[in-house]
Amino acid sequence: MRAGRYTPERLLVYIGIAIVAGLFVWFQLNLLLLAFAGVLVAVILRSITLFIERHTRLNGMFAYAATLLVIGGALTGIGFLLVPRIETQISQLMQTLPDSIQRIQALLNRSQAGHALLVRGHEAVQHTTIGSHLPQIASAITEAVTDLIIIVVIGFFGALNPRWYEEGLLVLIPQAQRGRWRRLAGDLQHQLRWWVLGQMLPMIVLGFASGLGLWILHVRLSWTLGLITGVAIFLPYAGTVLSGIPAVLMGLERSPHTALWVLVLYTALHVIEGYLLTPLVQRKAVRLPPVLTILTQYFFWDVAGILGLALAAPLASAGIVLVKELYLHVPPEREVVPEERIGRKSA
Repeated sequence: MRAGRYTPERLLVYIGIAIVAGLFVWFQLNLLLLAFAGVLVAVILRSITLFIERHTRLNGMFAYAATLLVIGGALTGIGFLLVPRIETQISQLMQTLPDSIQRIQALLNRSQAGHALLVRGHEAVQHTTIGSHLPQIASAITEAVTDLIIIVVIGFFGALNPRWYEEGLLVLIPQAQRGRWRRLAGDLQHQLRWWVLGQMLPMIVLGFASGLGLWILHVRLSWTLGLITGVAIFLPYAGTVLSGIPAVLMGLERSPHTALWVLVLYTALHVIEGYLLTPLVQRKAVRLPPVLTILTQYFFWDVAGILGLALAAPLASAGIVLVKELYLHVPPEREVVPEERIGRKSA
């Protein structure tokens, strides 16, 4: 009987299923990434809801409603207080950047290699017209807004009744293996929850610290640049480089000496974030090796664009959990606490 499990007919069926699944992933990768982003939003909402359940008398739908009210109020307050100022400062930043770029051009023109680089850059710009790309830009904006709506809707309903979706998926698993897959789902939620926390706290700390440091260095638009830095940190390593470019350009507007100090500031802050702050926050989650993170980001950027780049790190984090428990059979290092037990404690 045991040998009958591996008949040629059944092997062909497994190969066919693997091929169909591979084709679906390849041609519907964007859909799967949107679903994963929605799950990430649902994990964030559910984590806040469980926190409210533990520390208040609210439970169930009332705690979830409180979560939505807190998030909605926070976003409304931030928008009311910061959006007008940020809009003004970004407008100033766009007006100031050309002067910084001119300073860079003047420095590059002092050397033959720099002058050749500028000539090539000017040739590339001359052959590129914004008007010819307006349809593509409009299409990209529309697609981004649509994707955002899909992610929010998936996250909202996923956090509204997570047990229903979990049990619905477990129906597809044989009864004898459901306990293992239920534990695996709990481990994935735990991993993603701590990954999000491990990104949010450095975003806040580095955004404030970089803004303060730029203000001390008398760099214009320091707090706007600090906000850009905080948001960009959501992309590990890639966001570090992207956030430093406008800050260095603004420092160069003041003087090359200031630009050098800005570079030193950002280097120091990101070293502290990468080797001290983030490891302390993510001590309860799998720590991603830098090489694995960078390679994953490059792969997903190549196959899925900016959405793939944004989700590369949490995907790698979840992938490590799957490999450890499904392939290496490493037992979980923690006890997964069922959500209903947490709810009873808070009640």
